[in-house]
Amino acid sequence: MDDPINVLVVDDDVSIQEMIRMGLEADGMRVLDAGDGAEALEVLEREPVDVVLLDIMMPRVDGWMALMEIRNNPLTADIPVIMLTAKTQDLAKILAFKQGVQQYVTKPFNLMELSARVRSLVKSRPRAAHIGDGEESGFRKLAVRKGGRTVLLNMDDIVFISAKNKSTYVHTYENQYLVDLTLSDLEEKLSKDTFQRVHRSYMINLNKVKEILRVDGAYVVVVTDRDETQIPVARRQVKSFRESVGI
Repeated sequence: MDDPINVLVVDDDVSIQEMIRMGLEADGMRVLDAGDGAEALEVLEREPVDVVLLDIMMPRVDGWMALMEIRNNPLTADIPVIMLTAKTQDLAKILAFKQGVQQYVTKPFNLMELSARVRSLVKSRPRAAHIGDGEESGFRKLAVRKGGRTVLLNMDDIVFISAKNKSTYVHTYENQYLVDLTLSDLEEKLSKDTFQRVHRSYMINLNKVKEILRVDGAYVVVVTDRDETQIPVARRQVKSFRESVGI
């Protein structure tokens, strides 16, 4: 018996997600979902996906940005994408096809027709392999906000992360961005061998440490941002920090 077709539905409207799920699962497919482009990229890292149904207007990372990342990653570049959107303008359709969308479906839509479109796309290409099989995923980016814009920031560009007044900030060499995750969330999300929590309000990229100081018997980390910010290492984090940097 053939494995079910795996479909990723990317839409911030839960009612749309559920409607598509009911229709496609009734047709024997397996449905995954994501509330925005950032969640979709995370799903694609860990799950085999045969077709992506992608909305355009979403919070954080919208459909255009997600599509760009899908097409720029060699491990996801050939996954068929159906743009599923309320935008009916010809310009949006032209842009979608230029950026590598296989089909463009406007809301409202017929579920039986949508299912047939999915099956047609799957028949035209080999079944998906798990993105985590073989080589490691190349996706190492984080959705951050600045000046009303959401951008995908390369993890390697992050120098340190700070928390202040219930907000979390990501710092690069010369810029500061807002991120919609807590420091604890990021501690779980980011690679433990690169990023380390050194204080209740700080996490650092160990590859961006310039110098380690001893101040009044405590450790202070100097990082490689433009201001050479000094970050204290909390007493409870000293042991793990010393093990990580080999001192």
